[in-house]
Amino acid sequence: MSIIKKIKEMSLEMTRWRHRLHAEPELAFDERKTARFLTRQLQSFRVDEIHSLAKTGVVAVLHGKGGPGGPAIMLRADMDALPMQEKTGVLHQSRNPGVHHACGHDGHMAMLLGAAKYLAETKNFEGTVYFVFQPAEEHIGGAQEMIKDGLFSRFPADAIYGLHNFPEMPLGTMATGAGPMLAANDDFHVTFKGIGGHSARAGNTTDVIAAAAEAILAIKAMAKAEIPADEPAAVTVCGLFTEGEANNVIPDSISFNGSIRSFDEKLHQTLKGKMQKIVEDAAQKHGVTLDLKFENGYPVLVNSNDETDFAIKVAKETVGDNAVISPVPRTLGVEDFAFYLQKKPGNFMAIGTGPTDGSKSPDIHSAKYDFNDAALPVGASYWARLVEKALPVGGRSANNNAPQTPKPPTP
Repeated sequence: MSIIKKIKEMSLEMTRWRHRLHAEPELAFDERKTARFLTRQLQSFRVDEIHSLAKTGVVAVLHGKGGPGGPAIMLRADMDALPMQEKTGVLHQSRNPGVHHACGHDGHMAMLLGAAKYLAETKNFEGTVYFVFQPAEEHIGGAQEMIKDGLFSRFPADAIYGLHNFPEMPLGTMATGAGPMLAANDDFHVTFKGIGGHSARAGNTTDVIAAAAEAILAIKAMAKAEIPADEPAAVTVCGLFTEGEANNVIPDSISFNGSIRSFDEKLHQTLKGKMQKIVEDAAQKHGVTLDLKFENGYPVLVNSNDETDFAIKVAKETVGDNAVISPVPRTLGVEDFAFYLQKKPGNFMAIGTGPTDGSKSPDIHSAKYDFNDAALPVGASYWARLVEKALPVGGRSANNNAPQTPKPPTP
């Protein structure tokens, strides 16, 4: 690996930032302490401007040699944690009960802070870089709120870049590809409501549990029948909920939730429609009422060609030619960075944070997951090189196809 020397010297400082952020995780649109911490650090770096956006989002502006003007690029990190109890046992474990940085967004923020500090000190670029710290990536769609609040009109970048840690990939590897990379999804929430009562007098009740059980099994069978073997897609039930835990009470209602994920829009709508019919039929059969809600609707994440070729070149300079996987297989993960890529050309990069000895670490969204601090200088070096290559001093971008003058703001 080729870690920038000044960034390698910042490794301990980036680790301290990451541990501080990890210890005080916050949920979507409640990242107030996180935003204040980011703002204080960015102020200490003497960036040119700092702005608030989308309630708790932070955008820092840094101009290179020559000041404002010229091309501009945008780098994004996400800020929010997940509503789950941490079980890592580390010294910097969450101090907020039921909230855990289980997706590694603490690492994403620390890497982007490291790049911001390095670039503010060296300014070895011409043009403008926007450091975007986005709230609410998990389930709510903070990217949409950032766009609605004027991200691209107030900060007119030519391209946008993002990354995410992947603990299933070894430390020192990176992966991306042009075109579709991550799936589209719809979350679903199903509730069957009826008449509850005593288990000894079940005839006086309606069997919401049977309705849910039949529906879940039918959904599983439907997905197996409808999804082609060579097409990444899934319909997954992830949670089942009733009122209380007594073993002699038939509940008034039962709920389950999950998600539909796919790359093919026609298949996605087929799965959605067939699932809706399954739950409607189950409700009718068992004489219960149905409440079905679909939400979110993240689109497929599609990397643009030129920006992806450029990102791959920079990744290879950072971790080596043989450590960059491209094209990367499509996976059923989802990311609201996809909304940005509908508006701007750009790239989303996977960065390995897993063990290098072939063993496995806890996956993201696990109660035992903790970001690998050894990846911090790797990600920060990648970000810094991306800026220096895209906005070189007195020369043409390493991405020869990248625009060198700002585009009009995207409406």
